[in-house]
Amino acid sequence: MLFNSLHYFVFFPIVVFVFFVLPQRWQMLWLFFVSLYFYAVFQFLYLFLLFYSIIVSYLSLKLILRFQNQIHLKRFFLVLGIVGNLLLLLVFKYSVQVYDFLNFLLGFEPCDKDYIQPPNILLPMGISFFTLQAISALVDVYRGVAEKPKNIFYFGLYLSFFPQLVAGPILRTKELIAQFYERKSFSYENFRLGLFQLCLGYMKKTLIADPISPYVDRVFASPWEFHTLSLWIAVFLFSIQIYGDFSGYSDIAIGTARIMGFSLPENFRRPFFSTTMSEFWRRWHISFSSWLRDYIYIPLGGSKVSSFRTYANLFITMIISGVWHGVGWHYLLWGSIHGFLLLFEKWILSFPFFGKINLPKMISKILGIFYTFWVFSFTFFFFRAKPLVFPENNLPLSAIDVGWYMTLRAFVYSPGEILIPSWHIFVMIGILFGMEILFEKHSQSYFVHHWLKETRLYFFAGLILMTSFIIYSVSVSQPFVYFQF
Repeated sequence: MLFNSLHYFVFFPIVVFVFFVLPQRWQMLWLFFVSLYFYAVFQFLYLFLLFYSIIVSYLSLKLILRFQNQIHLKRFFLVLGIVGNLLLLLVFKYSVQVYDFLNFLLGFEPCDKDYIQPPNILLPMGISFFTLQAISALVDVYRGVAEKPKNIFYFGLYLSFFPQLVAGPILRTKELIAQFYERKSFSYENFRLGLFQLCLGYMKKTLIADPISPYVDRVFASPWEFHTLSLWIAVFLFSIQIYGDFSGYSDIAIGTARIMGFSLPENFRRPFFSTTMSEFWRRWHISFSSWLRDYIYIPLGGSKVSSFRTYANLFITMIISGVWHGVGWHYLLWGSIHGFLLLFEKWILSFPFFGKINLPKMISKILGIFYTFWVFSFTFFFFRAKPLVFPENNLPLSAIDVGWYMTLRAFVYSPGEILIPSWHIFVMIGILFGMEILFEKHSQSYFVHHWLKETRLYFFAGLILMTSFIIYSVSVSQPFVYFQF
């Protein structure tokens, strides 16, 4: 089920009403079944993949604890649980690359009669998110930093909890499961704060990300038709689009959970106010960045090794980030560029003379924000690229070819159509960043309590929800960008 659909606008009020009426034992059972229904709306058969992950992970957890004093068996069942979850990604996300590799080993070309055709498999929604969440549970219990859930039902609810099931935030067991053990009662405070964050998410998605999408799509569908300036406008707009889209989803998820009395961690902390790429990745998709830190970077040795090893660990972590986002050389290159940027910053800032540069604080911050936004946007020439056919000679271009083509065209003057987005997009972007400047100085709860008050909050919520409802009634909203990952 999509958050941005009429279906969800009917589904969620019913879920909340019944949830608060039921006793604690039945509250969680209700929540589990509505979460399964939420996922089944996408594709019923893919429920069995979710069940598979729940069963394999929970049995592995039990065996890890059962053989806690036998390190080799304990480690074996940890690896078994991790591999069992990664198999889902291998089969449903990376199967095309596996078949390509087999064809390469066998020397088969696409035109050969013996060429092995990869299966046409629809990527299950949220598979990258709930598998990472299952792996974090396995590793945390193995390390002894989290307890095993009371039973498989609570673990199943942990993996299937509908607000964050499809696109995060990626949670840890200690952040969520304990919240299932207590009865949730309606709280006016939770309702106000949750309603505000939910509506903020709908504003980002419906009034900013979706209107930007057609302009970005036009340029990336035929980049050779557009002026150099248009390429930069498109890639800057895509940065805003993906932020509005993905942080909008996280806001709706966090707000939805908050209304029901559950606390989910912040997933975006105004990343476009970052002054370095290192700071950016501490503010962008925080739950995934922290997952990479805790389960990839630190196990590799983190920064407690030689400088060379530290740089290598950081680079490997960002490559894995790129591969996680999608299949294709362009995602690998995107992750590599971010890895290089982080290494470059770490190296260049290690020189003593950088500490002696004495720019006014405001100038330094503005330059840093401009630099971070520019380089983050630049990498989207590769991330957003899709395979195309060049019209002049019908030459097929891979996604990475398109990324290189757009990059070269962006840095060399090229004539073409000038992209002119609608004025109301810039008005909404201005409103969003005006609010985020306030959030940078004060918390969202401070903003709700001291700025919106009661009447303004309900006016804001009514305006956003009614606008979204009307839009969803007359058209199909754009899918959330991260559903494809």
